[in-house]
Amino acid sequence: MATSEPKIDQEVSNLLKLAHGKEAGGRTVLFSTITDLLERRHNDLSKTELALMSEILSKLISDVEMNIRTKLAHKLSSQEDAPLDLVILLANDQIEVAKPILDLSTLLSDDDLIRIIRHKTAQHQLSIASRKHLSSGVCRELISIGNTKTLVTLLTNHDAQIDNTSLAALVERSKESVPIQPPLIERPDLPKEMAAKMYQWVSNSLRESILTNLNLSEDELSKLLDSAISDVSNEEVDTITREKSEILLVNKLHKAGKLQPSFLMKSLNQGQSSLFEIAFSKLISVPRKIMRSFLYDRGPDALAVSCCAAGIDQSVFLTIYKLTREAKDMNTTLSDHETATAFSYFQKMDKKRAQLTIQKWVAEATGAPIF
Repeated sequence: MATSEPKIDQEVSNLLKLAHGKEAGGRTVLFSTITDLLERRHNDLSKTELALMSEILSKLISDVEMNIRTKLAHKLSSQEDAPLDLVILLANDQIEVAKPILDLSTLLSDDDLIRIIRHKTAQHQLSIASRKHLSSGVCRELISIGNTKTLVTLLTNHDAQIDNTSLAALVERSKESVPIQPPLIERPDLPKEMAAKMYQWVSNSLRESILTNLNLSEDELSKLLDSAISDVSNEEVDTITREKSEILLVNKLHKAGKLQPSFLMKSLNQGQSSLFEIAFSKLISVPRKIMRSFLYDRGPDALAVSCCAAGIDQSVFLTIYKLTREAKDMNTTLSDHETATAFSYFQKMDKKRAQLTIQKWVAEATGAPIF
């Protein structure tokens, strides 16, 4: 006759006793005991008990041998009823541990994946890029942050849902990034007009691929190409003219000592996101391209530090976060925890300390300090 499971409260009680013990090797034993309990009975645990288990595991995980964590990750990667908190914890571990979870687990939500993309390594991004059925939101995050190797992997993944806006951005990037040209041309969802644009700068062999893949006649290609060139020219003229006038305005205000946070808020409220970005980068003395990564790619914490550096008050932080992301069709939702963490920077950082932090980030991004 099979032995019945002990009462769940008794198992939790025994586990807490073990957590308070100081025996040699106790941390590994405790880790194994908790993960075993979670695997067997996570549906029986209360929310409070699950939170307690997760908190203990997060404190233990760095002290447990990697091979144990890796074995556990492989075991849970294909389990549809695995404990979610444990799966997320392993997905954020070192890549050797995280990889099987990132490759296979269907339990990770888009928000989980986006947080990992923003806060973990390029290797984590590479694993996510090869996942099946990636949403357009996750793809956008990879495209905005990922390196060339990650982009090649993403483009080769034909299960990934890359929207036309993202494809257009990749087409423009392909002018300078030769490695992404072949997998981009091979995408079955690449619109004909975008392929025609690429025809202007790719190699002869890739031009042949474009003609073959799209099944175009020379006349059809010529019409598409003329249209693409016309669109690009008009867009570039409009963009250059508008951007030049915005830069001149910001420089004039800055020279006169009149470039204030109020001007940034006015620009943002009027939907002038480009003007806001130019003014913001000027206020914190950071190249616009790098400032954009602080603004959109590093999450609310980096935006909070940047606001501190620019002298922008906490009271308008949530408005800036919402409007900047709405302008880019990004998720504007913040959890209570994310909001509280972002607000904490306004309490603990003065303007000078925030500027020093920004300078450090710029040095990391460029390989050399800007001052």
